[in-house]
Amino acid sequence: MATNQSARQQKRSRLSDAASEKPARSNEERTKRRRVSGADENQPLQTNDPAGAVTEVSNGDIQTQDDKVKRKSPAPWSFSRPVGGRYNNLDPVLTDDEAYLLVGLDTAVQVFATSTSRLSRTLQLETDQQIIGFSICTEDPEILYIFTSSGSVGKWNWNSGKRIARWETTCTTTSTSLASSGKKDNKRILCFATTSQKDGKRQISINALGGKKIQGTIALETNQKLNNVKVTRDGQVVIASDGKHLFMGTTTSTELENLETVQYTWREATLPVNATCFDIQVQGSGSVDLALGESGGSILIYQNVLNTLFGKDISDKRTSPGSCIGIGALSTPCVGNYIISGGQESVMVLWQLDTGRKQFLPHLSSPICNIVVSSSGSSYVVKLADNSVMVLSTRELQPLTTITGLQLCPDMSGSVESSKGSVVAKLHPQQPERLIVAVPASHQLTQNQHGSQPPNAAILQTYDIRANSSISRQALARTNATTLNVSPEGSQIVAPDVKHLDIVHDAKWLATVDTWAPHPQDVEALDRSSSARSTATLRPEVFLKFWKWDASSDTWELVTRVDGPHFSDNHHSVVLGLVSRPGAHEFATLGSDSLLRFWCPTAKYRSGLRAKDQPEQPLNTWKCRGIVDLKGCLDSTQPAPLDAACMGFSDDGSVLAVCLPSTSAANDGLVLLIDARSCSVHYRRTGVFLGNPCSTCFLGSHLVVASTHSVAVWNTVDDVVKTIQSSESVDSAPVNSQLIAVNARTKSLAIVTNSSHRKRRKVRFQIKIYDVPSFEVVFQETLQTPPVALLSDAYSGDYIVVDSTATVQRLGCLEKASQKSQTNQSRDVTGQIDNGLATLFNRGPDRLLAQSDESDESSALTKGLASVFGETPSFSLPAIGVLFRNVVQTLGAN
Repeated sequence: MATNQSARQQKRSRLSDAASEKPARSNEERTKRRRVSGADENQPLQTNDPAGAVTEVSNGDIQTQDDKVKRKSPAPWSFSRPVGGRYNNLDPVLTDDEAYLLVGLDTAVQVFATSTSRLSRTLQLETDQQIIGFSICTEDPEILYIFTSSGSVGKWNWNSGKRIARWETTCTTTSTSLASSGKKDNKRILCFATTSQKDGKRQISINALGGKKIQGTIALETNQKLNNVKVTRDGQVVIASDGKHLFMGTTTSTELENLETVQYTWREATLPVNATCFDIQVQGSGSVDLALGESGGSILIYQNVLNTLFGKDISDKRTSPGSCIGIGALSTPCVGNYIISGGQESVMVLWQLDTGRKQFLPHLSSPICNIVVSSSGSSYVVKLADNSVMVLSTRELQPLTTITGLQLCPDMSGSVESSKGSVVAKLHPQQPERLIVAVPASHQLTQNQHGSQPPNAAILQTYDIRANSSISRQALARTNATTLNVSPEGSQIVAPDVKHLDIVHDAKWLATVDTWAPHPQDVEALDRSSSARSTATLRPEVFLKFWKWDASSDTWELVTRVDGPHFSDNHHSVVLGLVSRPGAHEFATLGSDSLLRFWCPTAKYRSGLRAKDQPEQPLNTWKCRGIVDLKGCLDSTQPAPLDAACMGFSDDGSVLAVCLPSTSAANDGLVLLIDARSCSVHYRRTGVFLGNPCSTCFLGSHLVVASTHSVAVWNTVDDVVKTIQSSESVDSAPVNSQLIAVNARTKSLAIVTNSSHRKRRKVRFQIKIYDVPSFEVVFQETLQTPPVALLSDAYSGDYIVVDSTATVQRLGCLEKASQKSQTNQSRDVTGQIDNGLATLFNRGPDRLLAQSDESDESSALTKGLASVFGETPSFSLPAIGVLFRNVVQTLGAN
């Protein structure tokens, strides 16, 4: 089984690497856009190419000037199309037949099959586009309109994944709503949008979408910061709000036939609450009902809003107590007299307006952001704050479809400097397409929570970056998923935080380190002195856990828990590093107590007798087999605890490099080489790096050390140190080089740095690829979003970059990958697979050996190419560059 698994790892992805095509880059010069007004409505939509040639924008595959340059001189290293991503707070769209669900990302719309919860296709936009709305055409259910903040409108066939047309405007758009107007034989699609002007005013514009021309007019202009608009299906009623004010416009169907002369009658009202969401419902009599959700948890219902809210009949106004703190989602179905609400308390409530009866669906995994009711009323679509979407049946309230994205912790503070900066993530050593990452158990809504700390990561999520789907979630520490997370005093009960994790080479053992600290109010009774309270809060509980992979249940089984693996001064010491030893079932931990411990499994005994179990699955426990005291190497007069350190094993696992911070000029940039077998210090080297160490790794005989002020490479054979990056200039702040990775297949080094200029507070993120051993920069690019993890795929030679928006991208080298051929081990694995298939079809080994060499080669070549293309549909195939690389690898192996 392990060998068969290894053969599959040599192939690149299919569906996900549908995610592997690099999106088109935007032009450096901003294209000129036509203002939406009646004066220019007869002109065809055009954009100005930077070179001066005018290109009509009507095809989905738009060629930019940057694309032309890249085709002439292709870069050997390139990014794939992004996968993953965080779902935005736009209402998901469920098709009329409820067979597909459309969910929006920042720059893409994903189409999922509700029957399988699998991703069918992705409608990818340019990287500089921000999606602020998308709607299915009411006249043609296969047409999807996508609206961006820059004012562009795209017309897509979501079933085929092709863009049919695109229109551009000059207005910054904040919200959109779609309607259809006209007779049955001559229906027009109207887009109602709230736009922001340069003078700060907001407008409600109406655009007619169709053909290559766009017609538009301004329906309202106001100083209020309108950020949400909803219209009825025929466009005769428009309601917009900024949270404190409500605008309602009405017109007739005959006036909408000519946008140049259309006139809306507008009414404005000041809301008694701060509305966070609202929804409208058209009754059979033509009256419009309005439901408002507010931040305090109440829901305001206005029946016939034209009379109740705007002063004609105040008695029809009703106020209902809210279901939770902060209504985040609200929906008024077209069928039935009830309202569905949800908010920060992770409870969905169904309100029967006639009887006042309430039905609850509690204990959802995270706060509710969006609720949508299907057109038939048989399903609810609930989007949660933990980057997941569920389709529930209206009768049983049971999940029919569950879509789970990459659930990384969001940056709740809004600034990069105060965020964690990185996440605990690893690639599965036997299945590198699987990303294993520590994620929070529950997320919180981020409105008005600037400065608060993000939730702790207590869940292990396994995400398939090829299929672009979540595989599993498992709790690594005690969580509060189904209990109240607020103490009787009102303080937040936090979950433990997983600080480190690593996996052995054959993926049979996993080690994690989680930390938990009590709330300051909970330790006040221990001592009244403030110094004692502050000291107590700095004494977290630390647990080292060893997990064994259970293939029968596809979960990690906890085998051993070590309370306080590092201990000093009667309290647990912080674990600064955890690494697995290559080629062995062994881990090493380094604590702030300056002790290095080696951990290995051993047979479990009870009262001196070995436990009875199956021979192939003996009971194990973990113990510390060796300790190395590093206090003597620090040359420090004061026994202060370590605050920064990092370590990494050599490729063969015989040497462990430990990088320690500087305590004096004599041991500046200290690196220790530890003999992993004898648990002793073999060699000591100073002056390798500058500042505090962040991370280190081996690439052959080269040791790469990234610190707060430099990135240095130490040739351990020649004893030569080369600094390839440093920040000692006066104008720039220290470089925080925490993310590095090496790849032995491509013999390269990847470094992600973030630096900020003292005069400019904006942080700049950049990734560089160095060729080893020449250490020349072969690739360099500025990243648009803060990266949180940088991993290396040893099988494909690619680097995996994970950013703060939960987006995953592969950075691969086409030239080096095409030059690599399959290893002899993969050929043996292919032969074993062939023998297994031959046995299945009653073709014994003797008959296989009797075949000619030519037939063997032809069969191997056919199977190799079949493994590249398979039976994957054309729209799910990866990029042409990825297919070419896989074909070259297959031909090279045969």
